[in-house]
Amino acid sequence: MVITSLHGSFTVVINEENQDQILVRANNKEELMRIFDEKRISKCIDEQPEFCVQMCKQEFAHTLIMMIKEINYPDFNKMLLEIEKTTSKIFA
Repeated sequence: MVITSLHGSFTVVINEENQDQILVRANNKEELMRIFDEKRISKCIDEQPEFCVQMCKQEFAHTLIMMIKEINYPDFNKMLLEIEKTTSKIFA
């Protein structure tokens, strides 16, 4: 899963070492620090993106709910166009 938000761009994958957990990954540690405590952020081993946070799926669901509650922009279409622009740059 790829998430692009006001906090940054993240990838979400299953933790191969523990199938009950996921890894939220980002190239930039500061992006993860906007959502998670710095103490939870670790360097991914030989992988890109470089930084990750390990958590259970339920905690991740709660994190997504909190991100959704922070949505406060008045013009959805304008924000959608900006997100699409950013997404196209990531996949270009």
